[in-house]
Amino acid sequence: MDLVNRTNTGIMEKAAPYLDQLKAGRRKLEESARRTVRPREMWQKIGESARSAAKICAKSAENAVQDALEKVTGIDAAGKDGKKSPGSRSYALITGASSGIGMEFARRLSLEGYPLILVARRRDRLEALRTELGTECLLLPADLQRREDLIRLCEDLVGRRIEIFINNAGFGVAGPFLGTELMREIGMVDVNVTAQHVLLKYVLHRMQAEGGGSILNVASAAGLLPGGPYMSGYYATKAYIASLTRGVAEELREEKSPVYVGCLCPGPVDTEFNAVADVSFALPGISAEYCVDYALRMMEKKRTVIIPGWQMQLAVLGGRFLPDALTVRLTGAQQKKKLG
Repeated sequence: MDLVNRTNTGIMEKAAPYLDQLKAGRRKLEESARRTVRPREMWQKIGESARSAAKICAKSAENAVQDALEKVTGIDAAGKDGKKSPGSRSYALITGASSGIGMEFARRLSLEGYPLILVARRRDRLEALRTELGTECLLLPADLQRREDLIRLCEDLVGRRIEIFINNAGFGVAGPFLGTELMREIGMVDVNVTAQHVLLKYVLHRMQAEGGGSILNVASAAGLLPGGPYMSGYYATKAYIASLTRGVAEELREEKSPVYVGCLCPGPVDTEFNAVADVSFALPGISAEYCVDYALRMMEKKRTVIIPGWQMQLAVLGGRFLPDALTVRLTGAQQKKKLG
């Protein structure tokens, strides 16, 4: 009976935000209808919202009951060797999983025995990665520049317990600020800031309610510097994520939360980032394999800001002793070299 009560409570906790949204939407529609005198259209919209909320709640209930059945039948999340069993319902969620750092995290966490939830724009690449890994992978293709895809992703995650979240999706835009394409920069902000912020908040709420978990926001060493001429927008987005992570991590420490939140801030990494941003690094990059290996080791130590590679650690440390204006000039000089 206690298990049933806990399951019901869990379902209601997961469904509550959607029900609240439904109520708020209903009030807004009623108010609008009174002004436009279209009661039939109003109730049609309310009916559509109600059906959507009911579908979400039903999916939540289905997954929560499945989790409860696993507990009753004695299925354990870990095998004898301490690794996750393939049938476990505690997932590792990775955004931007189709290449680079995200793909390497998928490989490493698959070896640890985690079933994976992989998110990226390109389904064909996700399919190829699933074939390569040969382990349980749920593919959720999404373009996180699109608000509707972001909402749908959150809905698809309802009821699935997430133990590790690698909040990795992002890209860069390079060039003089007056010469870069505005809508491409807005898309960068939508992915690097809005999507990462929304998913951090959403998954953190879930982990708090479920009793623990680990979140790694993938930013950049660029976010630890006062500015980056010729990639100004990109540096600003990564500074946002680094600052957000530090603040949230301190809040969780003060609350003695069971959830860990950290921020990965690498320098140049040998990935497809260069081609997407249309730059060539002036400094040698580290491998994605080294970056991920270092990140996972620091996550175990609950490190809030993770900077792989001693060269970049020294560069960030040295920047603290220089005037911001000088650091920005030196950074700009390096950025110009990337543009070729």
